[in-house]
Amino acid sequence: MRSLFRIVAAAFAFSGIVSPLAAQTASEPLVRVENLRQISTRIHIIPDNSVPAVPNVGYIIGDRAALVVDTGLGPRNGAAIYETARKLAGTKELYVVTTHVHPEHDLGAQAFPGTAKLIRSTDQLKDIAESGLRLAKVFASRSALHAELLKDADFRKADITFEREYDLDLGGVRAKLIAMGANHTLGDTAIWIESDRVLFSGDVAMRPQPVFASPHSTRRQWLASLDRLEALKPAIIVPSHGPTGDGTAFISGYRAYLIEVRDRTEAAKKAGRSVEQAVEAVTATFGDRAPDKGRLAGAIRAAYAEAP
Repeated sequence: MRSLFRIVAAAFAFSGIVSPLAAQTASEPLVRVENLRQISTRIHIIPDNSVPAVPNVGYIIGDRAALVVDTGLGPRNGAAIYETARKLAGTKELYVVTTHVHPEHDLGAQAFPGTAKLIRSTDQLKDIAESGLRLAKVFASRSALHAELLKDADFRKADITFEREYDLDLGGVRAKLIAMGANHTLGDTAIWIESDRVLFSGDVAMRPQPVFASPHSTRRQWLASLDRLEALKPAIIVPSHGPTGDGTAFISGYRAYLIEVRDRTEAAKKAGRSVEQAVEAVTATFGDRAPDKGRLAGAIRAAYAEAP
């Protein structure tokens, strides 16, 4: 029950929707392929323009093959993303990877033909087995369009699986797929293009506040993941949502936030405060620096559980 509660609560938080009213007035969750733009020699993206339930979509184009990063909310979005891939890559072989298995990232994959190979970490397989389509049902309840986009949507089976890292040679450019462990979700996956120094960070590092959407997520693991990503020294970070970033600013911002949450929460627990009292006290210290109080509360609870 606790796991399901966290999944449902996070459904509104991580997509930027915090109430039923906001869900009704939000922009349509459609990937706008006309906004495609090139960010480096080999990489194009379709930015989400910070629209809820829309991911930043990536295309890495090699001489032999291309890799698509994230597939949109349901088959209709997936089909549009696939058609754009074909325009960019022509008849080249296609590979697909998702940064995690939440609906707006993963449930468009079934629109890709069987010739496009889907790559998953074993952590993503565990996440799907554990959570199934429960979050998709939450998304579908938001509006008639959400329900339409997710009608008959399901997780596509992986063609290739890996445990820790997978090195994909696209011809003239290589993509390293990295299983990050339990951070935002149980199966976060980062994609690193060393030749272009571009990192697809998923929800592990971005501008919006971090969301602990999995009961397996820990503040300790997230900080270790940030160290791992920073060691790559990316020039550009393409997160799951929101604007792209230059250098490692998203990473250092998330680290500072999580460390402050940890330190203030540990002090509150040491002072004998309950978890709810710690949430209230620590939230007050952040003020306007953490505008999404739901996300902040999730981080405080995770830090409280880990605190000595």
